[in-house]
Amino acid sequence: MKKLFLLMCVMLLAVSAQAQEKGDFAVGLKAGATFTKVEFDNWDVDETTTQFGIGAFGQYSFSKHWRAELEGVYHPMKDHISDFTLGFNIHYLFNLGEYLKIYPILGFAVAFAHSETFTETDGGSTITVEGDNTTDTGIQLGAGLQYNISGNWFISGEYKYQPGIFGDSHVAMAGIGYRF
Repeated sequence: MKKLFLLMCVMLLAVSAQAQEKGDFAVGLKAGATFTKVEFDNWDVDETTTQFGIGAFGQYSFSKHWRAELEGVYHPMKDHISDFTLGFNIHYLFNLGEYLKIYPILGFAVAFAHSETFTETDGGSTITVEGDNTTDTGIQLGAGLQYNISGNWFISGEYKYQPGIFGDSHVAMAGIGYRF
């Protein structure tokens, strides 16, 4: 993981050194579904789950084609577990006309999960499961589509695959943003 993080930092420095134009900033909101094959060894959980997530993002364009994104996505409590994922992504924009862009996504994410204490009754016996907090890291790979609806406003759709972050996750998000 340290080598991957170092590689991403070097890529970011190389991208910023090649910037030909002054960049712009964008901020926005994201929402969507996450489908995860969950694996929490310390909580003895191994199942497939679907969660709704909501988040925010900030983007900085280094040039006409390269931009960096910082995003945070929160998944509310479901089955006694909630999590927050903080991701750093690099996009390379392919212009498909005046308003439409597609882009591959390469990134790194840190996920923070919280399990609450709960009690279950199973066949007459009562089991109490203690709450805990855990953290996991991994890469994000995916693709996105952006449509500029006006000079500053845009909508987007993204798919990301997160192998190894509390299992393997498939994330589908829609977003709206404003470019400064």
